[in-house]
Amino acid sequence: MPNNAVAAKSRAVFGKFLTKDDYTNLLHRSSVPAVVSFLRTKPLYKSVFAETDDASIRRRQAEALINRSVFDNYIRISGFSSSGKDSIMSFLIKQLEAETLIKAVTAVNAGLQSGFVTSFPDYIVEYLCYDPMRLAIAKNLAELSDMLTGTPYHKPLKELMTAQPPDLNRIITTINVCYIKWAFDRIDKSVKGKDKEQIKSFFLRKADADNLLVCYRMKKTFGLEADRINELMIPYHRKLRPKDIDTALKAIDPVAALRELFVKTRIASEQVTDIPELNVDIADHRYFRHRLAVSTNETEALYSLMMLFRDESTNLCRIIEGIRYGLAPEEIEKYLIL
Repeated sequence: MPNNAVAAKSRAVFGKFLTKDDYTNLLHRSSVPAVVSFLRTKPLYKSVFAETDDASIRRRQAEALINRSVFDNYIRISGFSSSGKDSIMSFLIKQLEAETLIKAVTAVNAGLQSGFVTSFPDYIVEYLCYDPMRLAIAKNLAELSDMLTGTPYHKPLKELMTAQPPDLNRIITTINVCYIKWAFDRIDKSVKGKDKEQIKSFFLRKADADNLLVCYRMKKTFGLEADRINELMIPYHRKLRPKDIDTALKAIDPVAALRELFVKTRIASEQVTDIPELNVDIADHRYFRHRLAVSTNETEALYSLMMLFRDESTNLCRIIEGIRYGLAPEEIEKYLIL
C-alpha cells in the first residue's frame, strides 16, 4: 500500500476512536459492566468484548481485554505497511520490550516478583528477545543480569546490576538508552530523507520528557544535587538542552524552574493539571494527533496512530478504575489524556 494510502487508512481508523461525547457517557456509567455494555456498541470494541458476559465482568478482566486489543491492533495495522512487521511493529515491540524489562527490574529489586508474573500479558512473550517469566524468578538483579545473557541488554547492564547496592535509576536510564540506540539504527537503515529526522524526533521528544521528569522527581522528592541528577540523564536531546537543565537545577527555586521548562521546551502544554506526567501525556497526545493529521509517511502515521491507541486504552482503564472505586465523573475526568 503506498505511503499516502497508509496515512489515509490510519486517519480512517482514528476516526473510529471514542469521541468527547462517548467519554462523557462513559464517565457517567454506574458500574464496570455498564462501561463494557456501552463499549460493545462501538466499532473498535465490539469484537473485544464479544465473548464476555456484561453482567459478570470485573475490572481486571475488562482492563486486560482493552490492553490486549491495543496489541492486537498493533499486529493488524502493521499489515498496512509496505514493510510489514519489520517496520512499525519492530519499533512498537522494542518499546514494549524495554518497558517490560524496566517492570521486571523494578519488581525484582523490590522483591515483588509474584506481582510481576500475575500482571504480565503473556501474549507478547514470543515477540521479546528474553523470557519475561524467567526474569521474574530471579532472586536479585545479579541473577536477572545473567538471564539477559545473549540479549543487547546484558553488556550495558551487567556492571550496574551486579553493583552493591544497585542504582535502579541508572539501570532504567540505561535500558531507555539501549532502546533509543536500537531505534536510531533501525531508522537509519529503513527510512530516507526528511522522514528520517521526523521519525527520530518522536524518540528525541520522549527523551526530553523522560529527562525532565527525572529531574523534577529527583529534585522535588529527594532533593538530589545537580551532579547526581545529571548521572541519570539520557544522552539524547531535542529541545531540552543540558544547559537548560543545569540552569534550572541551580535556580533559587529549582522545582519551579523545572516546571517552567516543561512548557518552554513544549514537552508539556500550559499547565492543565498539577501532575507533570499527565501534562506531558496530554501534550504528546495533541502532538501525535497533529502528526497523524498531516503526515504522508507510513511509518510516522502508523506510529502516531499506535501512540493514540495507547492513550485511549489508558483513558478507558482509568475510567473503569475510577468507577470501580466510586469516584465522581469530574474527578476521573481530571486524569484523562485528551
